[in-house]
Amino acid sequence: MKKIGYVIPVFPTLSETFVGVEIRAMKALGHSVQPYAFSPGQYFQPADEELKQHCRYLSSAPKYPITALGNVFRCHGFLKQQRGFSYLSLLRQGLQLAHLAKKDNCEHLHAHFAWHSTATAIVAAKLLNIPVSFVGHGADIYATPQDISSKLQAADFICAVTKEMQIELQAATERPVLHIPCGIDSTQYPPLTSDWHPKKDFLFIGRLVEKKGLDTLITALSQLPPDSSLDIVGDGPLLPQLQQQAHQQGVASQVHFLGRKEAAWYRQHANDYKALVAPFTIAPNGDKDTGPLVIKEAMALGLPVITTDLAGCNEILENQYGHQVPMNDHMALAQAMAAHRLEPVTKLTELREKAFNRVMEHFTALSQAKRLSAQVDAL
Repeated sequence: MKKIGYVIPVFPTLSETFVGVEIRAMKALGHSVQPYAFSPGQYFQPADEELKQHCRYLSSAPKYPITALGNVFRCHGFLKQQRGFSYLSLLRQGLQLAHLAKKDNCEHLHAHFAWHSTATAIVAAKLLNIPVSFVGHGADIYATPQDISSKLQAADFICAVTKEMQIELQAATERPVLHIPCGIDSTQYPPLTSDWHPKKDFLFIGRLVEKKGLDTLITALSQLPPDSSLDIVGDGPLLPQLQQQAHQQGVASQVHFLGRKEAAWYRQHANDYKALVAPFTIAPNGDKDTGPLVIKEAMALGLPVITTDLAGCNEILENQYGHQVPMNDHMALAQAMAAHRLEPVTKLTELREKAFNRVMEHFTALSQAKRLSAQVDAL
């Protein structure tokens, strides 16, 4: 099986667990994998420690490698098409990546996020005359795309994490666009148990940014009885604003900001809560979540989900594996939360089982890795 070089902007990071999960799934199938990144993350999951030790950062390559300089003609056209990066700086980093990838005997380069990581991977792959692919996630496609058209034409294939994205990207290129959603590591989730006695109400997990819809969530909570509670796990630029909102709306004592947590915390504490509330929306700049992993993890943990009608959520829940309300509608969200809070735990058994079976059948990392692996080895 081909040796794959993974090209990632920052690795490892705490919030992008899907990268490490996918790499480990590809290794489990028999691929040799070498991660490359531009910089390390400040915080990361313990599960990614081993991958971090083996990750090569572009700074470890010679500043001006000349090994593949004679092959610049192969990537000259692509370099000229880039507006987000200067010709010479992108060429230099492409040469650095090519230097490392050749040394490591990589036979395919696969980039996450359609930004600088993808542009650099394409340049390096063309210099080495090996195949290249990339994954579109969210902001890189919808909020701040960079020269996406040229990348769609230059890659051997593209991966989209939602069906909606697959359709949109496929309309813009003749290259194959595969629907490969981010998957969960099923080995980390034991069989669903009926021993579920939640003592808390609602949990939110994620970055504290606009597309998460937290302002709507706090407003919805203010419509619920005063003994309702919400734990918010995560960090981000909106923390001070959200704390102020909770105080102004009289729910400061009901909202607990717990800060960033490792993935293990979610698995250990999910059963303490009656529901995950994820009121996703579309940020003013177009950024939005795509196939949110936190929902798939909740389903695997037997934690009922209350979320919105965002396209990525529709694809996971299909209006029958969780509760969905219109985006930005705090009254509808409050009604769903209030109804769920009063629902006897025994009546939620069927929903929990259906959701668990759904995620284990359609959204495991290994099942998605098999499709990616087949496409890589077919080239």
